Amino acid sequence: MISRLFLAVFGLGLALAQQEYRLYTNGPGGEQCSKHHVCLKEAHCVDKMGVPMCECTDPKMSGNGKLQCLPSQDHNVWIQNDPHMKNFHREFASLHTPCPYRVLNLVFRPDKDIEIFLDLFAQNELFHEGHYFLSKLTMSTTVYLANDMMKQVMQFEGDVHSADNSQFLNYTLLARSLDTTLSEQPKGMYNVVSTNDTRFEEYTMTVDKDAVDNLLLVSIKGLGITLFFRPPNEDASLDNMFLPLVPGAVFNIKRENWGMVDEARSEFDIASFPDGPSLKDKATELQVSKPLYVQYLLLANSTTEIGYDDSVCYETHRIFKDVCQTEEDKLSMLAVCNSIYSDPAFLYCLTEQHSMEEYRPMHKAFFQMCANSLCSKSSTICEKMQQDMPKVTGCHLPSKIQELDCNSIKGATARTGRGRFYFY
Repeated sequence: MISRLFLAVFGLGLALAQQEYRLYTNGPGGEQCSKHHVCLKEAHCVDKMGVPMCECTDPKMSGNGKLQCLPSQDHNVWIQNDPHMKNFHREFASLHTPCPYRVLNLVFRPDKDIEIFLDLFAQNELFHEGHYFLSKLTMSTTVYLANDMMKQVMQFEGDVHSADNSQFLNYTLLARSLDTTLSEQPKGMYNVVSTNDTRFEEYTMTVDKDAVDNLLLVSIKGLGITLFFRPPNEDASLDNMFLPLVPGAVFNIKRENWGMVDEARSEFDIASFPDGPSLKDKATELQVSKPLYVQYLLLANSTTEIGYDDSVCYETHRIFKDVCQTEEDKLSMLAVCNSIYSDPAFLYCLTEQHSMEEYRPMHKAFFQMCANSLCSKSSTICEKMQQDMPKVTGCHLPSKIQELDCNSIKGATARTGRGRFYFY
């Protein structure tokens, strides 16, 4: 039966849930470009008005010459630098959040009897000097093939370390199988699938590495998809801004495979779609700025359901969904509370005053407290936030929090929810 071990279709021993696969690289990358950075092996360094830049060498390829060079006609989502996204629509968006967020949700129809649901989730971490970097990705696929189903969930992360007696860095690339399920979905007659059946093979995730550019490569051959990921460094002594090969990720779909995507059934996320609508267009419909709309999508599509265990982020999402009772409430809350995630001076001070173990939970807890105060219309929680935040963090309040008149948000009944707040 299909529920038996189905090892033949999975690459690199990743068939069983909860298995991990580690890859190690310490490749040199390509050409040196500026004091700190090197280009990809497929890129070269050029001087543009006195600024050294990495450009893809092949004119048929394009992209970030420090992260990936890909065919110009392909459709890509880039998450890079500190971080920002360049989405399918080729517009930019800053990703100011330390909580899990959905990058994209796509439904593929390769054939009339095949339907595939694909989700990509990401999480950033807040690092030294107030910079965010992409630290974790989770990809989930559910494949319905005739009367049978396969579900696969994999998580990707890693770290970078100084290499002893070497000019290069050591990369640890981690792929973790969270779920691999094969099951029957009989319609009418009982359906038995042979263990030699390889119909699912081209829709499974396979993992490899780029040993020169230190990238984790995740592919789904039948969908024309490749995910490229280079992790940041978790050690505060190694500054991610100056890593020779920059952290980030690219989600790539070959142009000829986009025709399989059913946009009407796929959900609109920050990744958008190649032909639109754009984030700017959607923000205009709501009569808000694009950055505020992006923050709305990040929080609306936050998750702890697949490979993430963050109780503070989960509670914040619940407050956003259940306690903020109107779209106007949600947007009004984000217009103020977003500053806790995005104010550069506050983030710099927060990360310089405290260790990572202290400021990371503190940061999320204060955002949750802000969201709860505005969504529940509780002046009491609001006033406590304004009093506690500078005391606990040792930093000046973000200007939008400082200017907030807590009495103006007072409601007849405060819906405080189940949230508890912990400060370190």
